[in-house]
Parts: sequence; structure tokens; C-alpha cells
Amino acid sequence: MAIIKSPEWGIAPVPENKRTLGGFHYFILWSSLGVGLLVLSAGSLLSDASFIDATLAIIAGSVGGSLLLALAGKIGSDHGVTSLVSMRPAFGILGSYMPAVLNILQLVGWTTFEIMIMARAADLLAGSALPYPAWAAIFGALVAVLAIAGPLAVARQWLAKFAVWIAYGTSTVIIVTLLMSPGAADVISSPGKGMSFFTALDLVIVMPISWMPLVADYNRFAKKSKAAFWATMAGFALTNILFYFGGVLLGTFDVVAIIIAIQAIFFGFLMLLLIVDEADNAFADVYSAAVSAQDIFSRVSQKHLVIGFAAASTILAMVVTIQNYETFLLLIGAVFVPLFGVVLTDYYIVRRQNYADHMMYGKRGIGWPAVAAWAVGIALNFTISPLSPLYIKELPAIGATIPSLAAASLVYLVIVKFTPGIKDQVSAK
Repeated sequence: MAIIKSPEWGIAPVPENKRTLGGFHYFILWSSLGVGLLVLSAGSLLSDASFIDATLAIIAGSVGGSLLLALAGKIGSDHGVTSLVSMRPAFGILGSYMPAVLNILQLVGWTTFEIMIMARAADLLAGSALPYPAWAAIFGALVAVLAIAGPLAVARQWLAKFAVWIAYGTSTVIIVTLLMSPGAADVISSPGKGMSFFTALDLVIVMPISWMPLVADYNRFAKKSKAAFWATMAGFALTNILFYFGGVLLGTFDVVAIIIAIQAIFFGFLMLLLIVDEADNAFADVYSAAVSAQDIFSRVSQKHLVIGFAAASTILAMVVTIQNYETFLLLIGAVFVPLFGVVLTDYYIVRRQNYADHMMYGKRGIGWPAVAAWAVGIALNFTISPLSPLYIKELPAIGATIPSLAAASLVYLVIVKFTPGIKDQVSAK
């Protein structure tokens, strides 16, 4: 039970002598978080694009998105702070509450999906050994235990010694087998069904982007910020590429169908091992949901929040079904891409990587320039994304991710530079 006795760090800066994770730990952490059945499912959406466009989008989106992910994580490792705290210099303490609420909602959704998939897979593999709700409860409890243990224990004890090697082994076998399958040649030669490169890029980059509101929660424990940066980028890009590519080869969006296909190919054994790795993703979601809630309710016990979010997700996993997943991905990208356009601009351009404690813990107001720029980015994303119900069809298909991120960044810079009084307020050290 020693693993459960890890300290609760809350949202206070992690002291330098407690930042003990190295580049190896971050490579295995983020490469493990890039593995998952949901990534295979998201990759299958790219089957509507030509194989060449899908491949280029997978490489560009994985590398570009992982770069943004690592840049967001570097704020945490530079200052030992959580993701939501890293937003406060731009958004203010009260202004960070809105991203916190949205992040909690998306993390409960992701946790629900992960528990649902693990329970569904176990139910299919084990037959009638246990009813589906029992499997959901078992995996919900496992996720809660890992989240209570915390990132240090999970990275060192669960991932480094056990789970990540399962992830690497199963990933390799699954991808190689899919490449050697009879249908692989047809997929490779397929002209697609009209999905553009930019739409495909949006669907790929949204996966690493979806982890940006979480990354600093883990990277704040880094010994060296530079090592954590490169390990995060390389680790996530590698497995994101492999699993999106595997999803294209599978060609089915239905997660249950993916489970059945893998079970048929590997007699269930590798499916069972892959389920073990799915717990890593769910752990990260629940832990960061608790940390995000502490941005608002700093005095509430992290352990109690973990148990509450894990229980809520487990109950949801028993009663909901996976539908409109593509829309869910769109909403995540539409909200968090421009959000981090503002955050990264504030840290790397406006303040030149110079945050002080009073910016993160003393400014209780709302950073209206950041909120306005964020709103512009969201509006642009929904206007130009072909996946959005608000999409204007007459506009050229240029994708939504890069334009909305750039728009939020530029609007924020313009407001800070040209609005009287704002520049001094925002740039104050």
C-alpha cells in the first residue's frame, strides 16, 4: 500500500528538490499516453482522405501537436506549476476558472470513454464471467487508485517497471500485423472519399492538443525542463503516429468493432494487455480533473476529488454510449487550440519565459485581453472547420487548428501592444 502514500501537491509550486523525474520518465509517460483504442478510432476517421494525405496529416499533426504539447509542458517544468496555474498570468485567477471548468468536463468525458472501453473489452473477452457494470466498477476503482497514488508513483512504479513495456509490445505487434494484412494494400491505394488534407490534419492534431490542459500537471515534477520538453515531444509524437496510422489500416470508427477485430486477430491476449495500458490514460484524466478543480477549490482534498470524478465517470460509463465522437474531438480542438495560442504567446513572447509567483498566485482578476483573444479564436475555429455545424461552405478548406491558434495569438499581441494601460498591466513583473 506504499504506493498510495504519495503526497498531495495541490496547486502550489513543486519545490526544486522534489522535482525528481528525468527525461526517460517523461518519454515513457507521454509515449504511453499516446497509446489507446480511442486513438485507433480517431485514426479510422482519416480513411475518408487519400492514403497520402492521411499519412502526411498524421506525421505533420503528430509532430506539430506534440511540439505545442511540449511547449505547454515547459511552463510547468520551468516553474513547478500545474497547467491551470500556468494560465493565470494571462487570464488572471478568476479568468482561469472558465478553462478549469471546461477542462473538467472534457476530462470526465475522456475518463468515461476510457472506462467504457476497458469494461466493454473485458466483457467481450471474458464472456459472461462478470456483468458489464461490474467490469466498469473494477476499472473505475483501478483508475482511482492510480490517480490517488499520483504522477511520481505511477511514472516510476507502474509505467517504468510494467505498463509501458506492455504498451510498446502490443503496439508493435498490432501495427506490424495490420501492415501485413491482406487489406493493407487496398487501404494504401485508396483515393479516399474527399476529406481534405487540412481536415485530416485537424483530426490528428486535436489528440496532442487535448492533452495540453494536462501536461504541466505532470511536467512540473521534472528535474530538467529541457529534457522533459524533448522527451514529451518525442514520446507522444511516436505513438500518436503509430496509432493513427493503425486506425487508418483498420478503417472502422466503431470502438467495439476495433476490439472485436483485435480479439479475432490475436485471440484476445494482446487485447487484454492493451486494456492494461488504457488505465494510464484514464488515470491521467482523473488526476488532472482533480488538479483542475483545485484551481477553483484549492482547499478541497485531492483524494476526495479523485474519488468523486472516478465514481462519476464510472456511473456515466454504465449508462452512455460512444456517439458523436468526431464532434467531441472538434469541441476539444475548438476550445483549447486558441486557448493555448494565448497562453504560449503570453509566456514565450510577451513575458519571454519570465513568470513570477505573484503573477500566478496574486492576480485575482480576469485578464480580459486573453479572454477576448480566446473568444476570437474559438469563433474562427467554428466558422472555418468543415466539421462544425457553423461552417461556412464558401470558405476555402484551410483547416481550423493553425488559423485559430494564430488568430488568438495575434489578437492577444495586438491588444497588449496597442491598448493604453493594458501593456504595462500585462507585462508587469
